[in-house]
Amino acid sequence: MDNSVREEILSKRLQLPKWSIVLLLVLVIIGIATFVARILSPDPGGAWQIYLVNFLFWTGVAQAGIIFSCVLRITNARWGRPLLRISEGFGSFVPVSFILLIILFLGRDHILPYATEHYHYPKEIWLNIPFVILRDLGGFFILIILSMFYVYNSLRQDLGGIGDKLSGIGAWVASGWNGDEERSAIWNKMKKLAPAVVLVYVAVFSLFAWDLMMSLDPEWFSTLFGPFYFVGSLVAAVGGTIIISSFVRKFTGLQDYITINQYHDMGKILLGLSMFWVYLFFSQYLPIWYANMPEETGFVYNRVRVEPFETFGWVVLSSCFIFPFITLLSRTHKIVIPILVFIATVSFTGFWLEKYYLVVPSFTPEITFGIVQILITLGFLSGFLLTFLLFIRAFPIIPFGDPFFDGKGNSHNSGGH
Repeated sequence: MDNSVREEILSKRLQLPKWSIVLLLVLVIIGIATFVARILSPDPGGAWQIYLVNFLFWTGVAQAGIIFSCVLRITNARWGRPLLRISEGFGSFVPVSFILLIILFLGRDHILPYATEHYHYPKEIWLNIPFVILRDLGGFFILIILSMFYVYNSLRQDLGGIGDKLSGIGAWVASGWNGDEERSAIWNKMKKLAPAVVLVYVAVFSLFAWDLMMSLDPEWFSTLFGPFYFVGSLVAAVGGTIIISSFVRKFTGLQDYITINQYHDMGKILLGLSMFWVYLFFSQYLPIWYANMPEETGFVYNRVRVEPFETFGWVVLSSCFIFPFITLLSRTHKIVIPILVFIATVSFTGFWLEKYYLVVPSFTPEITFGIVQILITLGFLSGFLLTFLLFIRAFPIIPFGDPFFDGKGNSHNSGGH
């Protein structure tokens, strides 16, 4: 990599005004205080339910950001190299999610029916609370270790050899660099790490889907529900990458590196993944519909035939699939960045609503979304943004040490990767 390119990227760090960090921190504190006050009240159920919704959504987006980076590396996608670091930055929230998962299990009596009720055989074997906690925490811990090792090597590939120009955590990542030989070793290591992270992600997030969403209904089950959850998280992460990269690009002056070509391709990926997500949805819905067995239809009936969730379901489907599908068919909508960001925002919001739609009807026949739910959700959003901004401020925004990064004005357009 040309030294001038490296120096330019290093000089274009995201400079955050102190008030923005303070604001996000205040919102996190308000969210925590609201949650704590509510769970100590006589009726803590609503707080735990919105906590579960937000845990599933933000943890999914955070981990899927790393997965998107892994997919770009596995496929040797040169076009997406400028976006690697932004998607990896989502993963800075993943260690926080581990703590949130521990807290979630502390409230299991309020959100996991099988913690207090007897489920029928053989579900009673699988949904044994100690077993659930052990496999979910254990699997997630392994995934976090692999993911952090992956991100560490990705960062070291960039920062190696320039430790004298860095301070703080960046200097620590760059310390003990052994030259180009180590860079080659890291490249080979990343080829093995990326598929491993993806495979463990598929297993762990399938467990989350089964244990924390599907099993909220004692009768219903679906073998496709795991893929439905982790694919939906990946779609949301792609949408989030489009949204956040547009702001990072603007405020750091990196338009020469993150170009319209990248957004065109990201729009196509968002379209394709949205179609795959709705395919998984229909693949579950169709056999449940034609089998018409009571134990299968109860979960679906409460969401597609009972108001207010029948109308709410159409809002979710429109946001996650119908609107992105119609709008992203046009090439113009994929290369005009404000339009693409708006489409991605609708999709991203839709997948948060989808988690609400999957979780809350198992507890209540009504949509309850008041000040408590808003403040707790803002706390999660602020925590996610805070960890991302601190990460992206500490490390280079563009992975200039990656062998497949082509520098300024990436020449690999939508037609040739």
